[in-house]
Amino acid sequence: MPKGHPQQRNKAFKGESKRRAKQKSEGKLKKKIKKQEIKQTKSKDPQQEIQIERKVKDQEQRERVMKAVNTKIIAMFPMNQQANIAALKFRLMQHLNIQSVGISSYSTQDCFLNVEANGKLIKQPLRFIFLDRNPEQILDACKVADIVCPVLSCRDCNTNTISLDPHSNANAFDEQGYKLLSNLRAQGLVQQVCYIQDLEEISQSKRNVVKKLFTRYFESEFPGAHIVDDCSTLMRSVVVLHEQAVEWRDTRGYMLPDDLAYVNGELSITGTWRGQNGLSADQLVHITGVDDFQIARIELLGMIEQVFESTQPESLDPICRDKQHDIGDCDDLLKDIAGMQLQEEEEQMIEQESDVSYEDLDKEFEDEAQKKREQFEIVHRDTEDLDYEDEVEYGVEVKLRERYDKYQGLKNIRTSEFDPLTFLPDEAEKIYNFRFLKKIKQDVMEEMKQKEQIKPGMRIKITLKNVPELIVQRLTQPNKIYVISGLLKHERKMTQMHVRFHRHQMHNFVLKSKHQVFAQIGFRRAHINPIYSRILNNCSKTKYVKEIKDDTFYLASFYFYNSFPQQPVIFWQNDFDFRSSEIMGVGDIHRCDTFQVILKRIVLTGYPVKINKRKAVIRMMFFNPLDIKFFKPIELSTKLGLRGNILEPLGTHGLMKCMFNNFVKPNDVISLQLYKRVHPKFVNIQI
Repeated sequence: MPKGHPQQRNKAFKGESKRRAKQKSEGKLKKKIKKQEIKQTKSKDPQQEIQIERKVKDQEQRERVMKAVNTKIIAMFPMNQQANIAALKFRLMQHLNIQSVGISSYSTQDCFLNVEANGKLIKQPLRFIFLDRNPEQILDACKVADIVCPVLSCRDCNTNTISLDPHSNANAFDEQGYKLLSNLRAQGLVQQVCYIQDLEEISQSKRNVVKKLFTRYFESEFPGAHIVDDCSTLMRSVVVLHEQAVEWRDTRGYMLPDDLAYVNGELSITGTWRGQNGLSADQLVHITGVDDFQIARIELLGMIEQVFESTQPESLDPICRDKQHDIGDCDDLLKDIAGMQLQEEEEQMIEQESDVSYEDLDKEFEDEAQKKREQFEIVHRDTEDLDYEDEVEYGVEVKLRERYDKYQGLKNIRTSEFDPLTFLPDEAEKIYNFRFLKKIKQDVMEEMKQKEQIKPGMRIKITLKNVPELIVQRLTQPNKIYVISGLLKHERKMTQMHVRFHRHQMHNFVLKSKHQVFAQIGFRRAHINPIYSRILNNCSKTKYVKEIKDDTFYLASFYFYNSFPQQPVIFWQNDFDFRSSEIMGVGDIHRCDTFQVILKRIVLTGYPVKINKRKAVIRMMFFNPLDIKFFKPIELSTKLGLRGNILEPLGTHGLMKCMFNNFVKPNDVISLQLYKRVHPKFVNIQI
């Protein structure tokens, strides 16, 4: 065959071509399967698995909320002075062709607007709450709302100079609006739909500029929110948004009343029970801003009517009447009492070293000590001039052994042991103590699921017994909103509560311990007198502080009804009058423990006079030799990090001979640190 001649190729057998095509397709499938397996093995990242689990949990919570809630609640409130909520309500009613509001007497108030489902756009019943600039009403409405709708009016926007200085000429959020916003963030926000009002009053040439500016204001304060400027867009956004689960409110269950009736000391409240947990007739309920009440009976309304009577209601008495008031185990208690002991090695070193003659020293410094004592009585140093934060000043005639007899020495506040069962106040016998609060909450939640009679989403009528008539008059005031919430077991018992909080950035003043503040703990509000303490790393004890001047986290301790975490806590100076009161602190519940050790420290300071290597004569710490002998077992420390002990007093004017673990420098400051356990003041709770 000549070179370059094409070779002969016969036609392939049909079955062979099919077999080869099948082999190729199978090979491709195997490669795809291998690639998918490799991808699956690579995607087994713990962080990705955690994210997937979170998404699944969020989806389950969303489905649970959608099943449990029939009516969607939307709270609308102004964020500046020019926002007109009444005009917005009238315009919304015109858009929906609604002439009358509500069905019953309580829901016919001006602040409510009920919208029924029509099967087209509105597939779920809606209930709008229109609120004035009353912070108490706004916070209560946002506790139960599924969607919050802040309203900003652009009527006062100066369009002539807005391009020169947008911040000053926009007049968007005012001072009260920013205060309200900080409170809402501390309480917890749900889904937001922001409404720009009075945009049609702006000239056509400046309208887009103003809208962009107010949109930017909303986006900076409510990231991810829907921003609308007309009623049709508002309704579409409200219908589309899904309800967001809030853990602290859903674990207890709550209700916004539709109707109230009062007959012979019994208050009947009608509404739909909301949240993720049900209700039992033996539980207690709380009316926000009022008090806790017992349930007489619960009537189930709707297709199936049923009445649940209260058989064994939980007691309203918050005080313990017997001595067995510990709830939970107590295996984590410390068993040894902290104390100071002198080391044998230091005593041997003291005996070996040469002694110094101090016979003439008392005479030499007698006149000078007298002058210092007189000066000490007249001149008092400022807090900035003190060498230590907790340094105390006292007169010459004060007997320190009597004044500070309850104090004791600790080598180290973090590592030294302190028995939590010692130095307890008399109130410890009357209140309850909770150990392992999270475990107790799990047991309470399981027990509640077994005993629940009312499930979320049911329309019910709760009848409360022993309700005073004055409270009913408060509840039936026009345009008043009250929230009914269920209490878990043990949440009426008095205990010592500890809240982990930090000073709010808008509050620039000093927070002082034992001063009365107005607190909101979840659904509850009351006046309390907390004491503050500094949280120490890797330590169960905390250090008492008189004042809080920085924005770090502290522990606030006070006596109050038990509340299970997680619940937001807000501290105010006074009541809800934002003109005179500011938000002071924001935090959440840390624990409820009567045996929490809070130690108050005081520091006595002295200065070296005569130095001989590791020995020195110290003055100005004591003015009485009996005081020196009383505090002799306690270890000394210096500002430069030395440790020492008191050897003996010298003379009658407070001089003492001390021994340290290294050479003493003349510019050093010697300190003696004393600790005492403190407790908050037990006062009657004022709601």
